[in-house]
Amino acid sequence: MLTPVESHSSIVSRDTAHEGGAASRPLGEEHRTLLNGEILFREGDARTHVYRVETGAVCLYRCLPDGGQDVIEFAFPGDLIGLGYLDTHVSAAQATMITTLACMPRNALDAIVEKSVRARSRLAAAIEREVAYLKETLVRSTQRAPLQRVAALFATLSRYNTYEGREPAVITESLTCGAAAGHLGMSVDALALELAELQARGLIEPHEKGLRLLDIEALERLGDGLDDSPPL
Repeated sequence: MLTPVESHSSIVSRDTAHEGGAASRPLGEEHRTLLNGEILFREGDARTHVYRVETGAVCLYRCLPDGGQDVIEFAFPGDLIGLGYLDTHVSAAQATMITTLACMPRNALDAIVEKSVRARSRLAAAIEREVAYLKETLVRSTQRAPLQRVAALFATLSRYNTYEGREPAVITESLTCGAAAGHLGMSVDALALELAELQARGLIEPHEKGLRLLDIEALERLGDGLDDSPPL
């Protein structure tokens, strides 16, 4: 298991052009240096940048319940890491030797993948991991209270809608009755009671296609068990 080094890494603006000329350098690109074993980001950290390995190597891994690590892959010079569309990282990244990284703002991702087949491939793999993570989250949610489970399902479906280019806040009718009840291990009548509770809290409302989510962040908090509002 890798041993993290909790020292501070330096971030400095790039004064020279990356290979290919200054015109090809993404706006806001910086350099960052990691020591051997230093953590770049952890699971759950906010996703703020996209990184390109310049020298060295980075290990991407998931933390296991027993404290071990499940290694996903190693990134080498030219590889991009920190990819995905969720607001937080679903894996951790740690340098396996002295490593330098080019750091680009998160909003530069679309322009990067548009120009690189290699980047598009790595982004697709990252999104697959995010979808798998969301499915795991949904499975874990079945162990929660019914209202939490419904809220977690709607938050997850909202993210799926985002991936597919659909309206994040609209849940179609097919996913608000029998299908949702089946996913959650609930009866349709029990689901109807939880939907009434969410509507009373001002979190959802009827929509011509099914339901509209009025406060996705509040649904996420409720699904994570972080909402202590009393039942209405």
